[in-house]
Amino acid sequence: MRRIFQAAFFFLLLAAFPLAAGAEGRVLPEDFSVRGVALGETADEAAIAKAFGTPLFDTEKSVFGIRVKYYTFKKKYSVGVSTATGKVVDIVIDDQDYTARDGVRYGATPHRIATVYGSKEREQVGGLTWNIYRNPEKPGQKLMLEIEPGTWILVSWRLTSLPLTEEEADLGGGEEEDWQNDDFNARLLEGKDIDMSALENRDETEKETTPPWKR
Repeated sequence: MRRIFQAAFFFLLLAAFPLAAGAEGRVLPEDFSVRGVALGETADEAAIAKAFGTPLFDTEKSVFGIRVKYYTFKKKYSVGVSTATGKVVDIVIDDQDYTARDGVRYGATPHRIATVYGSKEREQVGGLTWNIYRNPEKPGQKLMLEIEPGTWILVSWRLTSLPLTEEEADLGGGEEEDWQNDDFNARLLEGKDIDMSALENRDETEKETTPPWKR
């Protein structure tokens, strides 16, 4: 009887092993929020400060023509809010003590990342290497995990609904509405009796394409 039980247990282990070996994680809607502040939600400075503390400073930038006000906090957190809509569009986390879903944190290995979020081909954005996942409910929202070349461990996070490249911005690849993009506005105004010189001659520094990362 004991041998029969042992044999049955052994075969159950064999049957379960392929399932466990092939098991892979996936992104969830909850992965697109930090400390209760979620991408796409309207949030003023007071609401953001309640979650992250008093900002060290704030700065306004243009990311592919979309005006974003960034609040920077202790422990290297930055939260970007669209000046046009008041919605959270960017969250950058460079805190080595930050812990995401299922205990994922700084130094997580490729296997650990795949177990929680699923496997992804690494991509180059802004000179850095990332695993990029999209919100299954809102594809314009992206979870970006920065990977350190060579060790391939996780070193920072970015949650964003902003476009990542000029091509994506031109195609409306971010979640933000096209009417917020200055270049899109310029195209709408073309052919109308409106002075376009201010847009045509605007300072190139207004065309910054990246948020205030650590580098």
